[in-house]
Amino acid sequence: MKCSFSFLALVVALCYFSAPVFATYGLDLSQATSQASFDCLHQNGYDFAVVRCYQSVGRVDPNCGDSVNRAWASGMAHVDVYLFPCFSCGNPAGQVSATISYLRNNNVKFGMLWFDIEGPGTYWGSSQSANANFFAGLVSEARALGVTIGIYTSASQWNPIMGGYTGGSPYPLWYAHYDGSASFSDFSAFGGWTKPSIKQFAGTTAICSAGIDKNWYP
Repeated sequence: MKCSFSFLALVVALCYFSAPVFATYGLDLSQATSQASFDCLHQNGYDFAVVRCYQSVGRVDPNCGDSVNRAWASGMAHVDVYLFPCFSCGNPAGQVSATISYLRNNNVKFGMLWFDIEGPGTYWGSSQSANANFFAGLVSEARALGVTIGIYTSASQWNPIMGGYTGGSPYPLWYAHYDGSASFSDFSAFGGWTKPSIKQFAGTTAICSAGIDKNWYP
């Protein structure tokens, strides 16, 4: 994967400078979204997007490429993708490989790949060790393919799924807490993470004829 400027590089830089001079708002989405909607979203102050590219049913999201390309075309500064894994489908490496092959074969430019870890008892198994092994398979394949990764989750999701496993903590954390506050003041350490990189502070919101979640980083 080649990018002129990595979203991760920006996040890391912001984390290590004590006096950031701006904050950035963004969105994530899982539905086909028109160019007009992306243009409107960017005009309304959203500067980054994270688009679903693999579905929990075990297939590449067919809307991913068009949505990513439209996000870039709207003027978004950073566009990433996320993978919602299918634990019951098995073969975590295959799921990552399918996602990255789709993106590369279709010349879809993206920054990072985020793993969406949520849904204990619904999207994951009852064995935390099996869940952790599956997760490790996702990470291993992404690293083998040279992809920069991050983890989307929260304490209420990670802990029941993974228990005390800390294998995600070397990677940037994008956490969810729908308190409506663009701030990390609510964050408490979990899963080996001691600080986050991005916060999803509001769930499904209708704006610009699109359904989005709202996100922020300092």
